[in-house]
Amino acid sequence: MTRGDLADEAAFVRAALAELEAIPQSTYDEFLADRRNLPAAIHWIQTAIQALIDIGLVSIAARGLPTPRSSAEVLERLEAAGALPAGTSVKYRPVVGFRDRVVHLYDRVDPEIVYRILTEDRSDLADLLGLLLTSSEE
Repeated sequence: MTRGDLADEAAFVRAALAELEAIPQSTYDEFLADRRNLPAAIHWIQTAIQALIDIGLVSIAARGLPTPRSSAEVLERLEAAGALPAGTSVKYRPVVGFRDRVVHLYDRVDPEIVYRILTEDRSDLADLLGLLLTSSEE
């Protein structure tokens, strides 16, 4: 992946965050009122997280670090190499775990968790993007 590709991935994450912000979410009932909101939220959260993982993989490759065996290991490797602050992998493990759940257990995604991510944890995606972009610049 080139620097231009990284910029594209970062732009995608920002666009996904904007799409998530546009989903009605004043209340849980409002969120569920339109049957399209849940799958839309799941899609934008999942793809944003995947783009974040891809950005992390570029940083790993640029440093010559061993290829991670799992998505969660992306953050662990970068943290161990000093590219991410201590505690980053633990703080954002649930984010990566949610992506894995959607991909592998898609039929068991709890709408309340999706709503919580949408309303309370969405800023974590933006924060992680900033950390990963900083790590890729080093």
